[in-house]
Amino acid sequence: MKIGKYDVDIGKPVYVVAEAGINHNGNVEIAKEMIESSGNCGVNAIKFQTIIPEELFSETLNPEWYNLCKKWSFTKKQHVELKKHAQKNGLEFFSTPLGKKSTKLLYDIGVKTMKIASGEVTNHELIKTVAKLKLPMIISTGMTMISEIASVVEIVEKENCPFILLHCNSSYPTPIEDANLFTINFLQKAFGVPVGYSDHSIGNEVCLAAVSLGACMIEKHFTLNKKMEGPDQKLSSNPKEFSELVSKIRMIEKSLGTPRHGPTKSEEKFKNLMRKSIGTSTNIQSGTKIKKSMLSVFRPGTGISPIFLDTIAGMTINKNVKKGALLSWDMF
Repeated sequence: MKIGKYDVDIGKPVYVVAEAGINHNGNVEIAKEMIESSGNCGVNAIKFQTIIPEELFSETLNPEWYNLCKKWSFTKKQHVELKKHAQKNGLEFFSTPLGKKSTKLLYDIGVKTMKIASGEVTNHELIKTVAKLKLPMIISTGMTMISEIASVVEIVEKENCPFILLHCNSSYPTPIEDANLFTINFLQKAFGVPVGYSDHSIGNEVCLAAVSLGACMIEKHFTLNKKMEGPDQKLSSNPKEFSELVSKIRMIEKSLGTPRHGPTKSEEKFKNLMRKSIGTSTNIQSGTKIKKSMLSVFRPGTGISPIFLDTIAGMTINKNVKKGALLSWDMF
């Protein structure tokens, strides 16, 4: 799947997303600062949540949460402002729609990637609406049964919409023992698509482990300051932590290499130093038929390989050779 200029797939550089979420507290200037700061950390994209209160809560049933959503909301004009600011800072801007209105808002302003939150996986009407746009779709799978993921995949594939899955645990914060990172490989095999990881754990360790297991995308909550007001600030990574995360992800990518085996360039110079050759454990006179008891193996590996020990035993030597010498083929 392609997001902007980047291929998001197994074997490609990990696509790193700073999840702004609601950590801006509805303040556009804070959101802009988050864009700039996350860009300096080296992320590929910043993601927001497009909150229209009535798409999340009933004002009658949940007035407190409804009013909080109002506080965390951005207008269409503000979305445009943030999108432009992200582009100015070299970042892809995308968001999580939570209903048809927010989907339309994002589509109308030219957002090119949509994220389906874990809580929306059973909201098939929303998923159909987003899938029909045929924009790259990122689907989080927190709290899901495999059958629920299969239903979503069926909907999205029917619309020929490009997508990836994100393994996710929706516990805030996620206990380390509940990360279940082997699910990344399980989902890859089950659905034949690239799988990333959406993280809610404290620290960078789980994200880094996910990369080593083949996660094509890492999404993690980002904050300017953990002491700021808001429910997600404490589990989010600050700029220093996020910079370290991106740096270590890039290091791990280099270490993963390619699925092949053979000596690397850096190893070649050690081959002769560390391998052994066939030598003598006693003085041997010319014309002697070699017995294995006359032979030994020791470094360096510049002579005859120990692979040929049984071949050398039984051959007749044509030179006098002292104890502790390396043998060569021209001695036979």
